[in-house]
Amino acid sequence: MCIGGGLCIAALCDQANLVDIVNYMSQRASDIATLALNIDRLMRRIHAEIHPKAADFDQHNVGPLGGMLLLTIADHEPVDMRTVCDVLGRDKSQVSRLIKRIEGQGLIAREKSTSDGRATRLTLTAVGRHQLEDIQAALTATIGDILGPLSAAEKKEFGRVLAKVTSAPF
Repeated sequence: MCIGGGLCIAALCDQANLVDIVNYMSQRASDIATLALNIDRLMRRIHAEIHPKAADFDQHNVGPLGGMLLLTIADHEPVDMRTVCDVLGRDKSQVSRLIKRIEGQGLIAREKSTSDGRATRLTLTAVGRHQLEDIQAALTATIGDILGPLSAAEKKEFGRVLAKVTSAPF
C-alpha cells in the first residue's frame, strides 16, 4: 500500500518486521497480564495472612477499610474528603459513613480547612496514631514473612521498583 507521494508501508516494515512487532506486542501484553495476576495474588496473600492476626492488632475493630482510611490519612495528613474517596476508590457516601464510625471511636478528628472555610480536613488523633502503628507493625511482619524467600538484593530491588510505581500521584 502506498501513501501520497509513493511512500510504501511495505518499504517501511517488511513482513518479517511486522511479525516481530506483533510477537513483541503479544509478549508485552502477556507480561503485563502475568504481572497483574501476580500483584492480585500478592494482595490476596497479604489479606489472607494478616486477617487471622487482626484480633492481636486491631483493638478498635476498624477492619480492612478502616485500616486503609488510617493509612490514607497518615499519607496525606491533613486530608480532604475528595482525596480520601479517590485513594480508597469509594464514593462519598461510603467514605462519610466510614469516617463517622472511625471518628466516633476517637481515631480521627476533623479540622476546618485553612483555604476553604466550608471544607474540613481529617487528621489522626493520638489514639489513631497508636492504632496505625499497630497496623503498620502487623503489615511489616506479614510482608516480611511473605518476602522471606527473596534474597536481600531481591528485596531491595523489589522495594525500589515498588516505590517508583507507588510514588506516582493518583
